[in-house]
Amino acid sequence: MKVHRRVVGPLATNCYILQDEEAGKAVVIDPGGRGSSILDFIRKLGLSLESIVLTHGHVDHIVDAGVIQAGTGAPVMIAEGDKAFLEDPGWMKSFIGPSGMVPVKDSRTVKEGDIIDFGNSRLHVFETPGHSPGSISLYWPGSPASGSSEAAPKSGPGVLFSGDLIFRLSVGRTDFPGGDMDQLLNSIRSKVLTLPDDTLIYPGHNAPTTVGKERTENPFLL
Repeated sequence: MKVHRRVVGPLATNCYILQDEEAGKAVVIDPGGRGSSILDFIRKLGLSLESIVLTHGHVDHIVDAGVIQAGTGAPVMIAEGDKAFLEDPGWMKSFIGPSGMVPVKDSRTVKEGDIIDFGNSRLHVFETPGHSPGSISLYWPGSPASGSSEAAPKSGPGVLFSGDLIFRLSVGRTDFPGGDMDQLLNSIRSKVLTLPDDTLIYPGHNAPTTVGKERTENPFLL
């Protein structure tokens, strides 16, 4: 799996295009802007987009989900707790430009334990509420060594796409409606810090980090 990061929108959201290089399949995570540019990139690489996955429903992560769906036909996946944001962004409307959002016509809910497949790659869905009620994280456990089974040693570290749950030496804010700091910290300790230390964390904003770094240096977790 290859990870392409695009920083989009007025709040500098990380949008990730995940590419299964062997199968030519892709997933887009959190298209919070520059939808046309993301579509151009997918087409340039000749990828088939399998799904658009939203780590949560805040508008800086979802605003161009409809644009990408209209251009590809891919379904939009979001947790039940945040699905209402696709129909009405509510208190976040001021962040949307005058043209508004292109409606999402095919949305599907995901929950803890679900698997999102694209080609030979798969993402495991973790429910990680706290930043919002329906926040999820997406875990890719790493590539099995060539010719080996899933139980065999991995050829590289796993990857967690954490949305706004955890950042490099920080955590997501919880002062928005539906936020809960105790719940957020519990999500981090039960779903993030249980992963191997070399797991890469790709957050919803700012630079990547690792589980090990956050375990030992994040001031919110010490």
